[in-house]
Amino acid sequence: MFSARNLAPMAGWLLFLLLAGHEFLLQHWEGALVVFAALALVPTGLQLLGVFPGYGYWFAAAGLAVGYLLYPHPSAVFFALPYLLLASWLLLQDVLNLLVFRKFTLNKVLRAVATGYWTTGAAWAMCWLAGIRPLGFDAVIVGLTAAHFHVAGFVLTVAVYCLFSYQPDRVNRLLGGAALIGMPLVATGITLTQLGYSPWVEQVSAAFFAVFALGVLVQHLRLAVQSPIHAAARLAWAVGAVCLLAGAALASLYALRFSLPIYWVNIPNMKIWHGTLNAVGFGWLTLQGWKLSTPPDAA
Repeated sequence: MFSARNLAPMAGWLLFLLLAGHEFLLQHWEGALVVFAALALVPTGLQLLGVFPGYGYWFAAAGLAVGYLLYPHPSAVFFALPYLLLASWLLLQDVLNLLVFRKFTLNKVLRAVATGYWTTGAAWAMCWLAGIRPLGFDAVIVGLTAAHFHVAGFVLTVAVYCLFSYQPDRVNRLLGGAALIGMPLVATGITLTQLGYSPWVEQVSAAFFAVFALGVLVQHLRLAVQSPIHAAARLAWAVGAVCLLAGAALASLYALRFSLPIYWVNIPNMKIWHGTLNAVGFGWLTLQGWKLSTPPDAA
């Protein structure tokens, strides 16, 4: 888990943080999380889905990082464009494979949905870099949406894909169904709140997603305790599950902000604590655990 190859993306991210500077990180930590996802989460997730990133992917990911370093310069969006194009191309391949071969197994659908979440996150990152504000969302919400689709969308769906590949039982099948609808429900709730509707849809969807995340957490903890898999993988899952629990608790408190306001549960704190716990804690550790365990479909 701590080999030079696995730590290289982390080193690249640390270099990005150094180059970005204190002011950028203070104001746009969500951008740093998107770059972390592109360097350290997406390539591992793609490998687990059976797609092995080559030099083209690393070129695209490096371009995205450069784009965030150049922000708000108008050229930033052009450096990030290959990242979106690559994600869109892989999504198109997955969708065409489903339509042509008509093998709508849960694994294949989860793979297509995972690449769809990744592509959506890349598109929101492009919007942020280009200064586009869909539906009048504030810039920080646009940036956070890009991070959410990379982590809560792509990474969590890859984790469920691996769970179901390893043990296709009823519980993991239910988690697979939840992965298909979880992010769209949350996005719908946030959008309706932004448009001026009652926040109850956002609160219900956030509660559903928290239960879904709790199910993923329990399954990984169960594997960490009971599975004969590599000890390092089980340790990664256990620590990652704790990070996911803390992140889900913060997300639930934020969704209840209209009826249960807590002064420190705000966007500046959420994007640092909730975002980092989910991306660096849960996301990286969980995917590294699955990489060590080599589930059947990832071989």
